[in-house]
Amino acid sequence: MDTRLREFLMERKLEEDVIQKLEDESIDETVIPLMTDTDLAKYIPKVGDRVSTVAFCRQASLSQNSGSRKESILSRLRQRLAGAEGMPPKKRTSKWEGNKNAKRNVRRIEVGWMDFDEEEERFKQVRSVRGGGTRHLSIDKDKTVANIKVMAESLFFPKGLSKNNRSLSHYSSHIESSQVHVDMSNTVEELYNQSKVKILRLYLCTKKKTGRQPSGVEGDHASSPPSVVDLTNNEQNQAGEDLLVENRNSESPNHYGINDGASRSDYLELNETLPWDGLPTVGESEDSEVIIVSGDDRLDVSVDEPNLETLFPEKEDDALHQTVDLSPVHAGEANVPAQALPEPQSCPLTLIVRRGHCLTDLIGAFKDPNIVASEVNIKMRLPNGELEQGEGSGVLRDCLTEFWKDFYDSCTLGVEVKVPFIRHDFQCEEWQAVARVFVVGWKQAGYFPVKLAIPFLEEVLYGSTTSSFKDSLLLYVSQEERSVLQKALEDFNSVDTDELLDVLDAHECKQVPTKDTLLPVLSQIGHKVVVQAPMFVIKCWRPVVSSVTGLLPPEGLHHFIAQKKPTAKTVKELLNFPEEMTAAQSTVSRYLKRYIGEIDSNNLQLFLRFCTGSDLLDKAILIEFIETTDFLRRPQSHTCGCVLKLPTGYYSYLDFRSEFNSILTSSMWVMDVV
Repeated sequence: MDTRLREFLMERKLEEDVIQKLEDESIDETVIPLMTDTDLAKYIPKVGDRVSTVAFCRQASLSQNSGSRKESILSRLRQRLAGAEGMPPKKRTSKWEGNKNAKRNVRRIEVGWMDFDEEEERFKQVRSVRGGGTRHLSIDKDKTVANIKVMAESLFFPKGLSKNNRSLSHYSSHIESSQVHVDMSNTVEELYNQSKVKILRLYLCTKKKTGRQPSGVEGDHASSPPSVVDLTNNEQNQAGEDLLVENRNSESPNHYGINDGASRSDYLELNETLPWDGLPTVGESEDSEVIIVSGDDRLDVSVDEPNLETLFPEKEDDALHQTVDLSPVHAGEANVPAQALPEPQSCPLTLIVRRGHCLTDLIGAFKDPNIVASEVNIKMRLPNGELEQGEGSGVLRDCLTEFWKDFYDSCTLGVEVKVPFIRHDFQCEEWQAVARVFVVGWKQAGYFPVKLAIPFLEEVLYGSTTSSFKDSLLLYVSQEERSVLQKALEDFNSVDTDELLDVLDAHECKQVPTKDTLLPVLSQIGHKVVVQAPMFVIKCWRPVVSSVTGLLPPEGLHHFIAQKKPTAKTVKELLNFPEEMTAAQSTVSRYLKRYIGEIDSNNLQLFLRFCTGSDLLDKAILIEFIETTDFLRRPQSHTCGCVLKLPTGYYSYLDFRSEFNSILTSSMWVMDVV
């Protein structure tokens, strides 16, 4: 009998003769679990002792088996390790070097379904019981997002109907992802390279169509003739104004003042003889019918302050039909009831913007609420009046980057984080135009204004804040004020009291802080600066950005913004060099990495903008090497494809740094590649 079993039986106070009898009959812990209760009662008379003894023996048997199994596994591992140490490492033969046959052509993705909730004004994921859930697909890595959209529609709407018998034809749909910005032309491989995620997750986002569709339009696959809006013309078209009076009761034009019979090559021109913050005059070229939108339908700022409940509707669609109408009144739309207006349809729209005047030009164009439903393209006009040849997604990103840079300089306060401040020449109409630039830039180009204070963004997007106001205030104030406040937070007694009071007085603090009250006081000042002061802007933005709030959950905002901000390390990771390089090319590649590691954050953003059009981390940068003469030697870029072309004829790093510095410090870059 095992010693542990004997000790257990003695603890149960069994008599010695009972234990001895079990030993004489060779009844041990392996036999007892196999005996019936009747047989065991011949040796152990009490029921409780029998039950506990059987349980003890079974537990001991399990422990022994488990230990043996672990020893067996460890023994096999030791044998393998000992064998591996004695064998030389296998070398890959040159025969298989460069073999691409083993590369995977199929990638795994997850596809979900998000439907727009009209009551909550956001996209919500559809659960499995309603026909949604998460679908796991193995798909060719060269398939595009457009192909995935078709597959997702067939998964969640088999034969055009969902599980709840909802017809796909009644919904507009698109593909979104919270991991990476998605374009319809992106391939699965490109999305994996951009997002660096373990598994890519995409969502089919659907929204129920409202109103009647125009004739000949089938869902979101319809195409409209592209409109071109020239925001750079300064001439007044008096003849067009006279024609407006004659045509007010004629056939209704579309959103941008062009009749259905206008040709695709017609240009709209926004005249700027009125102040830029007023409603511009719209005209067409001479060879088509001219429709003018008067600039007199503006909010009179001299009247009493309007009711905020009337001024700020719950959602963007309601903003078109309030008592205080801050949007342009287009010809043919006067006195139209709200329920009769159809939902804006997606149509191509090209805006011609003056280089150096993106802020004023885009605000003038984005005052029209219907522009958020359009596919916006940008062409830039140079100061000499000529149009740049460049066009495409890179020009759009470059225009958005210039817009937000000018917005930070002209319309915000703060050092490292920015907060909009109230300007007398910015009414609700102008602030909502900025919000529409925010929405279109985020949805179409993946551009997000990361310099705006996070509590301000949370208040705009979600209606509440969870971030620290104290931290935002420290980033908002100057470096000198920040050092005083941080010193006071670390050791209140060591800070100069007069300096601390001067800093707090600059922000209109009304109490003398102590060691215990300093932190709450800074949080209160931060709330005043970040939320209370720009509350008018927040209420202007909320109904506009509500349509994209569901694309980014509140808990992911901090991580999303951190991923967008460039550092030397993250920018180097975006560089995509050729697999095989010559000695001269390898030297230039080292120059580039060294240059990125040395420049400051401002020049790092300029470098990204030069290569991709955006000053944020977004797309990988493809490096190509070119041969040039010394006279023509300079780095070149194609922002649409995010391609950086580097000459190989540099004699030293100093030459490379000097030429790149001169490019980044240039006041203007011309997009001269179609």
